Amino acid sequence: MVERSPTKFGKCVVTGKLGEGATAVVFLAKHEGLGMPVAVKVLRKQLSKSRPEYAQRFLREARVAARLEHPNIVRVIDCGVENGYHYMVMDYVDGQDCMELLRSHPDGLPWRQATQIVRQAAIGLFYAAEHSIIHRDVKPSNLMIDKNGRVRVTDLGLAKLTVKGVAALTQELHTIGTPNYMSPEQIRSPKDLDLRADIYSLGATYYHMVTGGPPFVGDSLMGIVSKHLTEPLVPPYKRKRDLPAAVSMVICKMMAKVPGHRYASYEELCRDLDSLLEGKKIQAGEFEERYVATEEDEKLMRIFERLSAGGAVEIEGEEDADLAGPAPAAEPGDATTGASSLAPFDGSDLGVYNSAGEGGDSTLFLHSRGRDRLKWLIAGLVIVGVLTVLAIALAGVFLGD
Repeated sequence: MVERSPTKFGKCVVTGKLGEGATAVVFLAKHEGLGMPVAVKVLRKQLSKSRPEYAQRFLREARVAARLEHPNIVRVIDCGVENGYHYMVMDYVDGQDCMELLRSHPDGLPWRQATQIVRQAAIGLFYAAEHSIIHRDVKPSNLMIDKNGRVRVTDLGLAKLTVKGVAALTQELHTIGTPNYMSPEQIRSPKDLDLRADIYSLGATYYHMVTGGPPFVGDSLMGIVSKHLTEPLVPPYKRKRDLPAAVSMVICKMMAKVPGHRYASYEELCRDLDSLLEGKKIQAGEFEERYVATEEDEKLMRIFERLSAGGAVEIEGEEDADLAGPAPAAEPGDATTGASSLAPFDGSDLGVYNSAGEGGDSTLFLHSRGRDRLKWLIAGLVIVGVLTVLAIALAGVFLGD
């Protein structure tokens, strides 16, 4: 029997469903006390049960995000637990997100419209960064546009899972979307992020908005992750010939694989976005990516190849340590960049794919080639041992005769 979620969360009475993804469902509700519509994001109970520390951190970071009051940020109003369901109450934005907007513009938005959207999002992210909050999951579906044309960033500062955490959830949740907008450093070192990770993801979102497609595509989640890590970016003007070269340069600088090659601040980025809109000279210059993959990148690529082929991984240390237990409640001014960085992606983010094994109960794990070889060595020794015992037994029979 399928368990039904509550029809009321705190003072919020559910009136409909706004959407759902791999890890959460978003409901439309009416707040009884405030008498206004709100959006309630509810973690799936399966995830809350299997990763209770993740659910606790979700609430903790929601409380941190509730401190943010800005016109370009969706406000967090409340959070809590209802019958085992962890939920968060947010402002309801009467409008659409950028992914919905792009569905009606398959060839991309006019570059001026896209630039104005990105500029507003950058202002909201700048405010969050000033309050020590890094988004870590900037993408089209997290940029809401209300009926007045105001852009509002949503899901700021909320708990995200690492690449390993996503791998573990792949079979557990069966489907998971593609990480089209994730920065390379989120793969390499999720705990060492700063605002430049969000600038990269905002650049990837900008890329999608002006060309009609994300910067990197592939047949699997890990295939796309590996492209963000090592594959050179095709400049946007090569995918859309009428795009001004200056717009392409700004996006390429936002998406530099090395954080130090990107815009160092939102002020610097916004100056170039304003220059684009005003027809002035930009500061990005003739940016050209010259990245050489490191030994660590090559190692990660091999791991991703195993994942793409349905290989198994062992989650070691990093994810478990990150979710080891509830941290002290954050105080004003505390940075929240230490949380893991990658959210399981939902179906709105293009290209949902089925993981290996339909409906399997097992969790997808990663393990090293060395462990693989050890497994076969042990199996071989067992087989040799069995054959040896059989040979001795048969010899005893014949000798007895």
